Amino acid sequence: MRRGSTRRFAHEPIDYEQLLAIMDRSTAEIPVDYAQVGPCLAECYLIVNAVEGLASGAYFYSREEGRIELLKAGEFRAQAGYLCLEQELGADASAVIFFLADLASILKRYGNRGYRLANLEAGIMGGRAYLCAYALGLGASGLTFYDDDVARFFSPHAEGKDAIFVTALGHSARGVVRPELLAPQPAPG
Repeated sequence: MRRGSTRRFAHEPIDYEQLLAIMDRSTAEIPVDYAQVGPCLAECYLIVNAVEGLASGAYFYSREEGRIELLKAGEFRAQAGYLCLEQELGADASAVIFFLADLASILKRYGNRGYRLANLEAGIMGGRAYLCAYALGLGASGLTFYDDDVARFFSPHAEGKDAIFVTALGHSARGVVRPELLAPQPAPG
Protein backbone atom coordinates (compact mmCIF):
# COMPACT_ATOMS: atom_id res chain seq x y z
CA MET A 1 0.00 0.00 0.00
CA ARG A 2 2.82 2.43 0.86
CA ARG A 3 4.65 1.76 -2.39
CA GLY A 4 1.83 1.80 -4.91
CA SER A 5 1.69 4.62 -7.42
CA THR A 6 -0.14 7.63 -6.08
CA ARG A 7 -3.56 7.95 -7.68
CA ARG A 8 -4.39 11.35 -6.22
CA PHE A 9 -2.19 14.10 -4.81
CA ALA A 10 -3.15 16.46 -2.00
CA HIS A 11 -2.61 20.14 -2.75
CA GLU A 12 0.03 20.37 -0.02
CA PRO A 13 3.55 21.63 -0.62
CA ILE A 14 6.61 19.47 -0.22
CA ASP A 15 9.83 20.93 1.18
CA TYR A 16 12.58 22.22 -1.08
CA GLU A 17 15.01 19.93 0.77
CA GLN A 18 12.81 16.93 -0.09
CA LEU A 19 12.75 17.86 -3.76
CA LEU A 20 16.50 18.46 -3.84
CA ALA A 21 17.12 15.09 -2.14
CA ILE A 22 14.92 13.33 -4.70
CA MET A 23 16.72 15.05 -7.56
CA ASP A 24 20.16 14.28 -6.12
CA ARG A 25 19.45 10.61 -5.44
CA SER A 26 17.57 9.92 -8.65
CA THR A 27 20.31 11.39 -10.84
CA ALA A 28 23.25 9.71 -9.09
CA GLU A 29 25.67 7.84 -11.31
CA ILE A 30 24.33 4.68 -12.91
CA PRO A 31 27.00 1.99 -13.35
CA VAL A 32 26.65 1.28 -17.07
CA ASP A 33 29.12 0.55 -19.85
CA TYR A 34 28.24 3.58 -21.98
CA ALA A 35 28.88 6.16 -19.21
CA GLN A 36 32.62 6.17 -19.94
CA VAL A 37 31.93 7.33 -23.50
CA GLY A 38 30.17 10.58 -22.68
CA PRO A 39 27.80 12.48 -20.42
CA CYS A 40 24.56 11.14 -19.01
CA LEU A 41 21.83 10.83 -21.60
CA ALA A 42 18.72 12.06 -19.77
CA GLU A 43 18.28 15.52 -18.30
CA CYS A 44 15.68 16.64 -15.78
CA TYR A 45 13.19 19.43 -16.26
CA LEU A 46 10.56 20.25 -13.67
CA ILE A 47 7.28 22.02 -13.22
CA VAL A 48 7.06 23.13 -9.62
CA ASN A 49 3.52 23.68 -8.36
CA ALA A 50 3.90 23.62 -4.57
CA VAL A 51 7.38 23.43 -3.05
CA GLU A 52 8.12 25.41 0.11
CA GLY A 53 11.19 27.54 -0.51
CA LEU A 54 10.90 27.43 -4.31
CA ALA A 55 8.65 29.65 -6.42
CA SER A 56 6.21 28.02 -8.82
CA GLY A 57 7.65 27.74 -12.29
CA ALA A 58 9.53 25.72 -14.86
CA TYR A 59 13.02 24.56 -13.94
CA PHE A 60 16.07 22.63 -15.12
CA TYR A 61 18.01 20.44 -12.69
CA SER A 62 21.77 20.72 -13.17
CA ARG A 63 23.23 17.38 -12.13
CA GLU A 64 26.77 18.68 -12.19
CA GLU A 65 26.00 21.61 -9.89
CA GLY A 66 23.29 19.85 -7.86
CA ARG A 67 20.92 22.79 -8.18
CA ILE A 68 17.57 23.65 -9.63
CA GLU A 69 17.68 26.52 -12.16
CA LEU A 70 14.65 28.67 -12.96
CA LEU A 71 13.71 28.72 -16.65
CA LYS A 72 10.45 30.66 -16.31
CA ALA A 73 8.46 31.80 -13.30
CA GLY A 74 4.72 31.34 -13.09
CA GLU A 75 1.84 29.12 -12.13
CA PHE A 76 1.87 26.14 -14.49
CA ARG A 77 -0.53 23.64 -12.85
CA ALA A 78 -2.81 23.65 -15.88
CA GLN A 79 0.13 23.15 -18.24
CA ALA A 80 1.49 20.32 -16.07
CA GLY A 81 -1.89 18.60 -16.25
CA TYR A 82 -2.08 19.09 -20.00
CA LEU A 83 1.49 17.94 -20.66
CA CYS A 84 0.82 14.77 -18.63
CA LEU A 85 -1.73 13.68 -21.23
CA GLU A 86 -4.41 15.80 -19.61
CA GLN A 87 -4.27 13.85 -16.34
CA GLU A 88 -5.16 15.57 -13.07
CA LEU A 89 -2.15 14.01 -11.38
CA GLY A 90 0.19 16.34 -13.26
CA ALA A 91 -1.77 19.40 -12.15
CA ASP A 92 -2.26 18.17 -8.57
CA ALA A 93 1.36 17.14 -7.95
CA SER A 94 3.72 19.35 -5.97
CA ALA A 95 6.35 18.87 -8.66
CA VAL A 96 6.58 16.97 -11.93
CA ILE A 97 9.93 15.72 -13.27
CA PHE A 98 10.22 15.46 -17.04
CA PHE A 99 13.20 13.40 -18.24
CA LEU A 100 14.34 14.63 -21.66
CA ALA A 101 17.18 13.55 -23.94
CA ASP A 102 18.78 14.76 -27.15
CA LEU A 103 17.87 11.66 -29.14
CA ALA A 104 19.37 12.91 -32.42
CA SER A 105 22.88 13.15 -30.94
CA ILE A 106 22.38 9.96 -28.89
CA LEU A 107 21.39 7.99 -32.00
CA LYS A 108 24.33 9.46 -33.88
CA ARG A 109 26.72 8.42 -31.09
CA TYR A 110 25.28 4.98 -30.18
CA GLY A 111 23.17 3.95 -33.16
CA ASN A 112 19.84 2.22 -32.50
CA ARG A 113 21.12 1.18 -29.07
CA GLY A 114 20.98 4.84 -28.08
CA TYR A 115 17.18 4.95 -27.93
CA ARG A 116 17.14 1.98 -25.54
CA LEU A 117 19.93 3.50 -23.45
CA ALA A 118 18.10 6.83 -23.07
CA ASN A 119 14.91 5.02 -22.02
CA LEU A 120 16.81 2.76 -19.62
CA GLU A 121 18.56 5.70 -17.98
CA ALA A 122 15.38 7.79 -17.66
CA GLY A 123 13.49 4.77 -16.31
CA ILE A 124 16.13 4.10 -13.67
CA MET A 125 16.14 7.76 -12.64
CA GLY A 126 12.33 7.80 -12.50
CA GLY A 127 12.33 4.62 -10.41
CA ARG A 128 14.86 6.13 -8.03
CA ALA A 129 12.66 9.23 -7.72
CA TYR A 130 9.77 6.93 -6.75
CA LEU A 131 11.82 5.14 -4.09
CA CYS A 132 13.23 8.36 -2.67
CA ALA A 133 9.77 9.93 -2.52
CA TYR A 134 8.43 6.92 -0.61
CA ALA A 135 11.41 7.00 1.76
CA LEU A 136 10.54 10.63 2.53
CA GLY A 137 6.88 9.81 3.17
CA LEU A 138 5.71 11.28 -0.14
CA GLY A 139 3.89 9.78 -3.09
CA ALA A 140 4.93 9.41 -6.72
CA SER A 141 3.39 8.36 -10.00
CA GLY A 142 4.74 7.76 -13.47
CA LEU A 143 2.67 9.37 -16.18
CA THR A 144 2.25 9.43 -19.92
CA PHE A 145 2.76 12.70 -21.75
CA TYR A 146 2.53 14.68 -24.96
CA ASP A 147 6.08 14.21 -26.27
CA ASP A 148 6.50 17.23 -28.53
CA ASP A 149 4.54 19.60 -26.31
CA VAL A 150 6.79 18.80 -23.33
CA ALA A 151 9.91 19.80 -25.30
CA ARG A 152 8.16 22.94 -26.62
CA PHE A 153 7.09 23.96 -23.10
CA PHE A 154 10.67 23.85 -21.80
CA SER A 155 12.19 25.47 -24.90
CA PRO A 156 14.34 27.25 -25.80
CA HIS A 157 16.38 25.41 -23.14
CA ALA A 158 15.03 22.00 -24.23
CA GLU A 159 15.12 22.69 -27.95
CA GLY A 160 16.11 19.57 -29.89
CA LYS A 161 15.32 17.24 -26.99
CA ASP A 162 12.67 14.56 -26.67
CA ALA A 163 10.55 13.64 -23.65
CA ILE A 164 11.37 10.14 -22.39
CA PHE A 165 9.75 9.65 -18.97
CA VAL A 166 7.71 11.61 -16.41
CA THR A 167 7.38 11.25 -12.63
CA ALA A 168 4.96 13.31 -10.53
CA LEU A 169 5.71 13.92 -6.83
CA GLY A 170 3.73 15.12 -3.83
CA HIS A 171 1.75 14.18 -0.76
CA SER A 172 -0.73 11.39 -1.42
CA ALA A 173 -4.35 12.35 -0.85
CA ARG A 174 -5.48 9.34 1.15
CA GLY A 175 -9.13 8.67 1.64
CA VAL A 176 -10.20 11.19 -0.99
CA VAL A 177 -13.12 9.85 -2.97
CA ARG A 178 -14.35 11.44 -6.16
CA PRO A 179 -18.17 11.22 -5.99
CA GLU A 180 -18.54 11.00 -9.77
CA LEU A 181 -16.65 7.70 -9.68
CA LEU A 182 -19.15 6.19 -7.23
CA ALA A 183 -22.22 6.90 -9.35
CA PRO A 184 -23.57 3.99 -11.37
CA GLN A 185 -22.42 4.10 -14.97
CA PRO A 186 -24.77 3.23 -17.83
CA ALA A 187 -24.11 -0.12 -19.47
CA PRO A 188 -22.41 0.10 -22.86
CA GLY A 189 -24.94 0.25 -25.69
